[in-house]
Amino acid sequence: MTRTCLIINPRSGGGSTERRLEELRAAATAELGPVELLTTRGPGDATEQTRRSLAEGFGRVIAVGGDGTANEVVNGFFDGDLALAPAASFALVHAGTGGDLVKTLRVPADPREAFRGIARTSPVPTDVLHHRFTGHDGREAQRIGINVTGFGLNGKVVERANRSSKRLGGRLTFLGATIASIATYRPEPVAITWETPEGGTGRWEGPLSSAFVANGEYCGGGMWVGRGGSMHDGCADLTLLPPLPLHRMISGGPRLFSGTIENVKEVSRNRIVRMDAVVVSGNTVLIDIDGEQPGVLPIAVRVLPKALLVTSFR
Repeated sequence: MTRTCLIINPRSGGGSTERRLEELRAAATAELGPVELLTTRGPGDATEQTRRSLAEGFGRVIAVGGDGTANEVVNGFFDGDLALAPAASFALVHAGTGGDLVKTLRVPADPREAFRGIARTSPVPTDVLHHRFTGHDGREAQRIGINVTGFGLNGKVVERANRSSKRLGGRLTFLGATIASIATYRPEPVAITWETPEGGTGRWEGPLSSAFVANGEYCGGGMWVGRGGSMHDGCADLTLLPPLPLHRMISGGPRLFSGTIENVKEVSRNRIVRMDAVVVSGNTVLIDIDGEQPGVLPIAVRVLPKALLVTSFR
């Protein structure tokens, strides 16, 4: 039997998860057998707990929380771009405010049903994104992402959203942060280069509103920026949004949620295996990785094909 560890963010779901710890343990045990339950104490703790659990021989680590908890657990499977336990698997049970990755993985909303599915579903080799970027301390940093990476206005939105209480839920929190950020955001000129799966190259330079590098499909409280993409093909989708007049940004907003933003004529979407982005002006442009805001441009993103075993309900 696979040894299973639950890494739970007790502050997820507005703190409601802490009141449900024994309920979650009982549900997991009923479906998966004996489990180890660990709770996080602060930022980065889920990553360290994952690494310790893998070193101790656990073959399945389940993140119980939101998108931030999921990202931290996924990072625990890697040292830089090196997988620490290639035979171990990652799974997610939703218990947070941000729930974008669960939409792509089709994780059931009910934890008992999710644990049952994890017990009965074989994990599949899944792509992840490896990032090199500039941290807030000015030094180079590395981080793994599994869902969607962005920079520009969306980096500012994530910063604003993560400072809020999120008591209104993921979609309304990000919608409010987006509206507030649009009013003050000034697009910076950015130079972006990329490589396609066929070995070709592309380049884009100019003022940038937002960029999305999508491995998963959803981000920002339900923005469907990776519609039709796959987490198992060794590629990601790069969507670039140049500045638009305010009225067009507002009128085009629903397209981000309907998965049709690429139909706006100024917007481009490309299949890529790697991407580099730098700020031409030298000013600060924020990035976000799976809904976290760890640093600024420049950034280099590379797809690591089928680098992590993931339980998906698709």
